[in-house]
Amino acid sequence: MSTFYTITLYFHSWNRWLILIAGILVLFMAVKGASGKTDYTASQRKWAAIFMGSLHLQLLVGLLMYFVLSPYTLAALSDFGAAMKDSTLRYWAVEHAFVNILAIAAAQTGSILVKRNASQAGKHKRTLIWTGIAMLLILVMIPLGILGPERPWFRF
Repeated sequence: MSTFYTITLYFHSWNRWLILIAGILVLFMAVKGASGKTDYTASQRKWAAIFMGSLHLQLLVGLLMYFVLSPYTLAALSDFGAAMKDSTLRYWAVEHAFVNILAIAAAQTGSILVKRNASQAGKHKRTLIWTGIAMLLILVMIPLGILGPERPWFRF
């Protein structure tokens, strides 16, 4: 493995923690705002932006790994038929990438709908729904051995 791939893999692995922390905070603040019937605050906008920014960065790094750096996806792309018969290659080539792209699309959809909504309660509700969907998809696809191959929680 190249040094650049290793650095990219470590960054991709550590950025997931920023995504998870920001997503949890966004959800927590939305629940608090919806239950307390409070305004959608600047702090919520900031954490939502951090969540979206870290998701977009994760997508860019993931695409770089997918098409250029990862030995798993490069092997899968060289013989996609054989990769579909290998659960590890299929996970990296299809499942992990596809479901996480859906998660990012859900989070982005929610972000747009929140910005377009004039109602404070509507902002909280849309944040809960769309960020909740995104976080659920992300949690299912983090490679901790639940659906895909087991990978370390922290890379050093």
